[in-house]
Amino acid sequence: MAAAPLYHAIYSQLRANIREGHYRPYDTLPGENELARDYGCSRVTIRKALQNLASDGLIERRQGRGTVVVNNRAIDPVRAEVTGFVENLLAMGLRTRVDVLHFAFERPPERIAETMGLPPNTQGLHTVRLRFYKDMPFSYSVAWVPEEIGQSFSRADLAAQPLTQLLRRAGIDAVRAHQRIFAKSADTIVAPLLGVAVGSPLLGIERRVEDRTGRIVEYLYVLYHPERYEFEITMESDPSRNDGAWQAAGREDMLPEDNS
Repeated sequence: MAAAPLYHAIYSQLRANIREGHYRPYDTLPGENELARDYGCSRVTIRKALQNLASDGLIERRQGRGTVVVNNRAIDPVRAEVTGFVENLLAMGLRTRVDVLHFAFERPPERIAETMGLPPNTQGLHTVRLRFYKDMPFSYSVAWVPEEIGQSFSRADLAAQPLTQLLRRAGIDAVRAHQRIFAKSADTIVAPLLGVAVGSPLLGIERRVEDRTGRIVEYLYVLYHPERYEFEITMESDPSRNDGAWQAAGREDMLPEDNS
């Protein structure tokens, strides 16, 4: 795995210094020359790091003052709570916007076709979306749905409404999801879309959504910006066990509050 660029390491350190209170709101950061000396790098590298901090809403360049800290908390991350089901997905879709990067009926890869239980040589609707929260990209999602379901909506529909809502409109009653959460390094395709360096760690999910008959009505693979998305899970003890085990509260038939 390639190491993250130097500017990203400097950005991360400065960001931590701001978040931890070493620099407070309205404090002026050291100038580019001073930072370049401190970190043993060029001003160009420092400038890239500062641009990332500005994109996070943490600093501003002000005439006569230099670079000023305007906030010690970056844009609040989008939270996913494993406490409700499809309504959470709809709420997420309504407060974010999406760019549809790909929309086509294609044969899915063999692994996905097997996961969805599709017959050989069957087409499905393949979509790729980039979702934004407060005008900042936070998720890159790849979805497959069976062809007959995909025929019920258009690319414009997908740009305007969450996929969960479109499934409902098509008469699909999505009631259960099997989900895997993992970490993955950003590749050369996803990194520039999410605004991170190649090799940066991303939070990811892979999900299979079922209807009441057990049919897979959606396969979803999502990668999230690590600083703009988080899962929040409420746990409760299991009184039937004596080992102090915990489980997710209301875990049956629940979907997380993200952008399906």
